[in-house]
Amino acid sequence: MATAGGGKLFHAYIFEGGRGTDPLRAAEAFAKAVHCTGAGEKPCGHCLSCIKVNHGNHEDMLYLAREGNSIGVKQIEDLQARLRGKPFASDRIIAIVDEAERMTPQSQNKLLKTLEEPSGDNIVLLLTANAEMLLATIRSRCVSVRLETAPGVASDAFATLADDFALKLAAGGAYYELSRLVGTVTERDAAGDFLDALELRLRDALLAARAGERRAELSRFIDCAEEARRGLGGGLNVKYAFKTMILKMLS
Repeated sequence: MATAGGGKLFHAYIFEGGRGTDPLRAAEAFAKAVHCTGAGEKPCGHCLSCIKVNHGNHEDMLYLAREGNSIGVKQIEDLQARLRGKPFASDRIIAIVDEAERMTPQSQNKLLKTLEEPSGDNIVLLLTANAEMLLATIRSRCVSVRLETAPGVASDAFATLADDFALKLAAGGAYYELSRLVGTVTERDAAGDFLDALELRLRDALLAARAGERRAELSRFIDCAEEARRGLGGGLNVKYAFKTMILKMLS
């Protein structure tokens, strides 16, 4: 199963992105590239398939969104029935499940059968702000794609705070120094903005780093920040999430 670039496609992906990202737009861009029939770089944006995706009326793209507060079993059953059918205009059906974390445990277990036994070349894209809210069995059967916050999303204040934090962290700053820096960030949304800015700063440093040991350290810092983000998404107290993150970074 080849992509536009000649690589191999998987049958299921998780597109995870928090504040400042657009998982639906990313998923549609992915689907457009897969369905594209134009020559050269894909998506071409001009072929009939690309135009249909842009207009939201491609025959072989399915969209599933929550009804009320959740995605129920009946919705998953209807999706599975369509995936068992044949595509109308292309080689495969691509199903996009928006806010996948809204699937009930029963819905997720129902979907698991499709992930364990894929239908043909069809692809399921699960969009979520927090992949940790999906069952581990779901996550283990999908390729995870972490969406990066677009540059400029974080405010100057959070960018400055993230720079100060990263510099002190790199210099071996003590726990109390790092804790004091983030002590003024108490709101959950603000904490997410700070983590967005911090991850951008750390990833920039990772790209610039050459030494293997330094790169490993920066990767560990990024993992700690992402773990804090998942904790916040799961309802963890902001102060405790930052405390745990800093302690792990310094360990």
